[in-house]
Amino acid sequence: MSVGIMVELTVEDIATSIKKLKKQDKETLLLLLSGEDKEIKKRMHEIQSGKVKTLTREETFKGAL
Repeated sequence: MSVGIMVELTVEDIATSIKKLKKQDKETLLLLLSGEDKEIKKRMHEIQSGKVKTLTREETFKGAL
């Protein structure tokens, strides 16, 4: 047996909720909506598994400073 629930939200309600989000949560929402979250998860898995090595701060900014 399953139970369903229906919630009605207006666009204004959603917009108000988004406005109240912290900056980091808004960035996360943007990633999720854009589909870029899958790419980021894949890259994070590659780093954690040791498949790729991240650059150090010095390597990243070499020649820029």
